[in-house]
Amino acid sequence: MTKNCVKSMKLDNGLTLTLEDISRRISEDAFVVKALFSIEFKVTEADAAYAGLSLPEVIKVLGSETARFEKLLERNFISEDQKEQVFEEVTSSFLATGLTYLSHPSFTRGVVRKILVEKRGRYGSLPV
Repeated sequence: MTKNCVKSMKLDNGLTLTLEDISRRISEDAFVVKALFSIEFKVTEADAAYAGLSLPEVIKVLGSETARFEKLLERNFISEDQKEQVFEEVTSSFLATGLTYLSHPSFTRGVVRKILVEKRGRYGSLPV
């Protein structure tokens, strides 16, 4: 599987959305079509405060000053002659429905909160 950066776009909130084609062949004439959308950003005091923590606490839990949003979309058993068309349909659909959410000024706060919940559980305690 090779990553191929297809598109990079600047969002209204100042973040950069990157689209990668990570499709791969699964048989002689079929593909699994995969589109990976990602946004990487530096965690701010406002992001940490929204999660109810200080910035050093958030960084300690995350293990880094940066956080990453990823959305993977995939379609299985797509014939080679339809691969590009399916990739375009999948990505266009996601952008049409998700761009407003991704461009929202408070997007990073929600992502940081979601990552924290995944790492420590909804009511979990912070590793100190």
